[in-house]
Amino acid sequence: MQHNKGIIIISEQCRPSVTLPDPKLGCCGVHLAASHTGDMGDTALNQYPWLALIEDPNGRITCTGALISSRYVLTAAQCGFREPKSIRFGEYNKTNSELDCLMVNGAMKCADRVLTVPIEYMKAHPEFSTQNPRVHDLALIKLKTSVPYTEYIRPICLPSSDINTSPPKGLPFTVAGWGSKPSSLQEDDVVKHFVELPYKSLEQCKAAYEKYHPGHFTITNQQICAGGEKDRDSCRGDGGGPLMYEENGRHTAVGVVSFGPKQCGTNGIPSVYTNVFKYMPWIRSVVRA
Repeated sequence: MQHNKGIIIISEQCRPSVTLPDPKLGCCGVHLAASHTGDMGDTALNQYPWLALIEDPNGRITCTGALISSRYVLTAAQCGFREPKSIRFGEYNKTNSELDCLMVNGAMKCADRVLTVPIEYMKAHPEFSTQNPRVHDLALIKLKTSVPYTEYIRPICLPSSDINTSPPKGLPFTVAGWGSKPSSLQEDDVVKHFVELPYKSLEQCKAAYEKYHPGHFTITNQQICAGGEKDRDSCRGDGGGPLMYEENGRHTAVGVVSFGPKQCGTNGIPSVYTNVFKYMPWIRSVVRA
């Protein structure tokens, strides 16, 4: 993919396809926004262009997802409880019915119009159960029509290795979306924003949840834990969105937002994400079908 005066030039191998894009070809996980300077805040218009808003039959936003090919969105299986009907792509300010515009380097930049696509079907992982919705909390949504790849709509990469086996240090993960900010729990945010999160080992995670609610939570290697710092967390409205890991400018959805403490951003209690790598054989089988 090349960028020239605001126009994206996509090579033939990066054309929209129902199949999963090859990360080695630079066809996924790439956006054109400048790197952010802080570790939390509002995103740029064209940042994280794989993020998608899932709507119910009444047009209410119920969950977040991530575009992984031109016809498939990755999300949490729990999002199926709310009758997903359509998916909104290329969104920035979810309450603005006009074009979203921001000042960038002294000039006004506007995004493309938001694209809303109906859902053909949603398929939860076969081991997901409503009796224990925190386990195998993963689903794929197939769109009725393919979406184009633009500056504001692009797929994210999927993992080729398990992040739990060689965890990164520092604040390696990012969660982005329109969910509540931990410091203001009353309403979901209207503008796409992000926060960087630290990795927490499964041992740290198990200990934190056993102390938080003894005997109530099961943490396994099919999950990833991140956060556990005050006011730094995924939150209400972020469910189903990707836990992102960036390496060499390429973003990978290593996890999917599943659950966390009742009050997000609680110090000492990380949130829990479905470990996408553990489900790659199932994801490939569904996309190929």
